Amino acid sequence: MTFTLLAAAAPAAAQLQWSSKDGSQSFKVGILGQLQAEQADVAGSNDTSKNLSFRRLRLIMGFNLSNDLSIFFDTDSPNLGKATNGVKDAGNIFVQDFVATYKFAKEFQLDGGLMLMEQDYNHNQSAASLMALDYGAYTFNESAPTTSRTGRDYGLRARGYLGDDHLEYRLGVYQGVRGTNNSNEFRYAGRLMYSFFTPQTGLFYRGTSLGKVHTLAFGGSFDKQMDYTNYGGDVYLDQPLGGGNSIVLQGDYNQIDGGKFLTTLPKQDDLLIEAGFYIAAAKLQPFIQYASENFKDPLRIDETRTTAGLAYFASGHNNNLKLSYTRIEPKHGDSRKQVNLQWQVFQF
Repeated sequence: MTFTLLAAAAPAAAQLQWSSKDGSQSFKVGILGQLQAEQADVAGSNDTSKNLSFRRLRLIMGFNLSNDLSIFFDTDSPNLGKATNGVKDAGNIFVQDFVATYKFAKEFQLDGGLMLMEQDYNHNQSAASLMALDYGAYTFNESAPTTSRTGRDYGLRARGYLGDDHLEYRLGVYQGVRGTNNSNEFRYAGRLMYSFFTPQTGLFYRGTSLGKVHTLAFGGSFDKQMDYTNYGGDVYLDQPLGGGNSIVLQGDYNQIDGGKFLTTLPKQDDLLIEAGFYIAAAKLQPFIQYASENFKDPLRIDETRTTAGLAYFASGHNNNLKLSYTRIEPKHGDSRKQVNLQWQVFQF
């Protein structure tokens, strides 16, 4: 194997990659670190929680074993150092994603491993390219009841691209909740998305492109096991404007019902709306994010979270600083506020 360091003038274009002499195999390594300061009101008290921690700390690897076979692999130690009741998280490093992909053709590929499932657009975005500091507050509401790992489950999925790559389909079978004697039916999920301008053919969906890519995508999804259901619809717009500026809009809606199978997942409607305007000359992107969780059971407490923030993309997604203010408002009870400052370093 020969060592190749691919670097361009801008840090965002750099890669650390090893390739075989004939170029048929390659190995790439990267890292994602999100160092975060947080100050948040504590529910039911007059205290204010303060933390300095890693929101995410990931080692990322990509392998191309042939023209048809590739592997994506990363680890994570989320909330490393964050204190709960005075005790700091000591770090639990685990496999976050392991996806092996065999490409029969662009129209038909097989993904296997531990991977993000087919729910809405925000659910499948890369954490490294988000516009806001994090995903929507309720984007992964199904994770704990379905014994998923932040939206990920073990399974096998067909994925393909039709119509000059503008139409994407995903259809998979997953482990789900196994139950007594591991005898439950498997979990099934699927998704269709149509991109009108620049197609998306990767494992993860784009976040803000900082004025570089024109995206308009509409998607729909389902996730089902036994009588648990999760149906979603979403739209994503990244519209470049003159002078390198751009506007980003996203809307995601999910109707979730755990049924008698997942009693800890009550019937609910979850909504995420976010918008941002990128100012290229200043490398700044002010943004807003609104998320709501509305239960069908009137005895449960609905909640909304409204966030306003500002991101400074010093070197795009490779090096940026984001500041946000969030108002958390339950339908009953006192509202709370939360302030976050996050420094991201990323290379892959």
